[in-house]
Amino acid sequence: MLTFEDCADFCDLTKDEIQGLAEGTHLHPVEVCALVQRHADNPRECRKMLGLLQEYLERVECHADAKRSHEVHEAINHFASNHPMI
Repeated sequence: MLTFEDCADFCDLTKDEIQGLAEGTHLHPVEVCALVQRHADNPRECRKMLGLLQEYLERVECHADAKRSHEVHEAINHFASNHPMI
């Protein structure tokens, strides 16, 4: 049986990437993994997901400390480095 962690690892997504995309899409975290996997090679869709992560960062920066903001920045950098944008 696959676990959620198996799905996240297979998609190379961090907890923060999944959380940000889940909030932006209103999907369950497992559905976020499927969404990312389905669109992993589509630059337009990856840019949309990056935009959702940036919106998540804005919400975090309004309510969290600098450490948490830095963690989300790292998640955005990880997503951008592992998905095509052009």
